[in-house]
Amino acid sequence: MEKESFFIMLMLLLVIPWTLQGKAAVSSVKKKDPVKDCVIDTKNKTNNCQNTTALPIFNQTVTPKPKLAEFQIEQRKTISITKDDLNDLLDVYMTKLAENAVAINEKEHEIDQLQSLNKTEEDHMKKYQELSDACNAQNVSFATVLNEKDALIKNLRINSSIIETRLKRKQHFMSIYKKLNATNTATIRDLKKRVLYLEARLKERKDDLLADWEAATDSCLPHGNSFGIHLIQLPDFRPFLVPCDGSTVAGAGWTVIQRRLDGSVDFYRNWDEYRKGFGKLTGEFFIGLEKLHRLTTFQPHELYVSLKLFNGTKRYALYEDFVIGSEAEGYELKLLGHYHGDASDALRTHDKMKFSTYDRDHDEFTHMNCAEHHHGAWWYDFCSRSNLNGKYFKRQTDDAQGIFWERWYSYQSLKSVEMLIRPKQS
Repeated sequence: MEKESFFIMLMLLLVIPWTLQGKAAVSSVKKKDPVKDCVIDTKNKTNNCQNTTALPIFNQTVTPKPKLAEFQIEQRKTISITKDDLNDLLDVYMTKLAENAVAINEKEHEIDQLQSLNKTEEDHMKKYQELSDACNAQNVSFATVLNEKDALIKNLRINSSIIETRLKRKQHFMSIYKKLNATNTATIRDLKKRVLYLEARLKERKDDLLADWEAATDSCLPHGNSFGIHLIQLPDFRPFLVPCDGSTVAGAGWTVIQRRLDGSVDFYRNWDEYRKGFGKLTGEFFIGLEKLHRLTTFQPHELYVSLKLFNGTKRYALYEDFVIGSEAEGYELKLLGHYHGDASDALRTHDKMKFSTYDRDHDEFTHMNCAEHHHGAWWYDFCSRSNLNGKYFKRQTDDAQGIFWERWYSYQSLKSVEMLIRPKQS
């Protein structure tokens, strides 16, 4: 197309001056003599010329022969063309030029549209790039959140597994508890029956206590040779229960004030507990220093100590008088009468001594606490020839912390001990 446009422009540049020249030539023909008309054949390098006879101007009518135009296309190539053909060719190319102009306008319009479209596409591309960057950033953020969620899910799965295991254990325990519940239901039913029975017994015992209250005595003498728990009533002191034992070899009417049998009760206690008393009246127990003070000061008492060795040997010690002082006096062993028996007079060195516990030291030693040393509580001096409130050993041993009687021979532990008192008037 570029060659055709160039050729058309070249033809226009040649046609316009040639047309002007043609008009001038026509007017000049009338004045000049006829000339040779030549056609130059550039191909054959010949000149074809026709000689014309000079005619009188006034008798000749001149018909101008169409003027030929010569165009050199390439080197050594020339095209000769007439004016009419040139005009026709010009019309053709003018039409072609107009069509090309329209086509050019259409192409320019198309180019404008394409440029506009390209600009729109660039905007779209830019927007797409921005959205792509935003999406990438969001993807990174989502990836981080996703990793966190994955970690959370993993932890939740672990926790779920743990909870599931615990739930299975709880279900297992629940089944066990259901069985236990069924067993407990039966046990509760039996216990309710037992409670009803005990309530009846309690009512009976209450009636007995009321009867004992009405028949309360100041010692166990009225109960003779019987064995049981009875109520003692002393002046200006609340009534209290004591075990009465009339079945001893020493006779009837004895009140048990201390008993060691099997080590079921811990006797390593403080001052306040020894003051109030502790243990079970039917088992191991200590009556209490305050009660002992009230009993022995209300009327004269004698003391009977029953001892049993692990080899089965039994011995006893009987003291004709036994009086305990008040708390203000440190529950002093104020009076200890003459000794009778086969055990030994091991309590004699404790006469006139105050009672000592690990938190109330009344012994004669200044550099140690005899209650701590002998793991007990007693009327210690330097420190002890007897220790009936010491530590209970379930087999025979030689230990200063044990229950022993008569230090000079050994610390041989005893299997059982009972201390009993009885009013002297018997």
